[in-house]
Amino acid sequence: MAKRTAKSETLTIRLDPKTRFMLEFVARLRGQTITTVVERAIADTADEAKIVVYDGPDLTWKDFWSIEEGERALQIYAEPSLRPTYEEDKRLAFARKHWPFFYTSDKKQVVRTGYVEILWPRIDEFIAIDDEQKANDYFAAGRAMKKALSDAKVASPDWPPETKPSSQKSAFSSDLDDDIPF
Repeated sequence: MAKRTAKSETLTIRLDPKTRFMLEFVARLRGQTITTVVERAIADTADEAKIVVYDGPDLTWKDFWSIEEGERALQIYAEPSLRPTYEEDKRLAFARKHWPFFYTSDKKQVVRTGYVEILWPRIDEFIAIDDEQKANDYFAAGRAMKKALSDAKVASPDWPPETKPSSQKSAFSSDLDDDIPF
């Protein structure tokens, strides 16, 4: 027989006496615990909630769910319909700036779960390093993340990223003055 996972989250809500009675009534009627009634009601509501996508399939909570908290967070933060906070925007911007540690490519669409499992619990620490040191050492946060991965015996991405020599600048950057109408 499969082992059941223990409940680990607690939700405290205030109910008026009528709502509490309704909840107890439904639990008794169905032969369920109050927790089970609430969990199933939440699941039913979540299954009906959708983000309408103009040129593709609608998104549901299942499109954002992952066992890994950091992966869930990055996917949620990137969706404007889910109203990210300032702190969430800041974490997402940091992850995008340091994309080799968080995503599989510079398109930033697929989360690099193995790295995120190690780095995400310390994300605010790495952001603080970036905020404090970027003026003097732009790559300090990346080096700290590289060390964290190394300490976990995980190969890390090349950091700092290689930069192109000045002779390889794109034609776009060398001809900016020609593109500005006056």
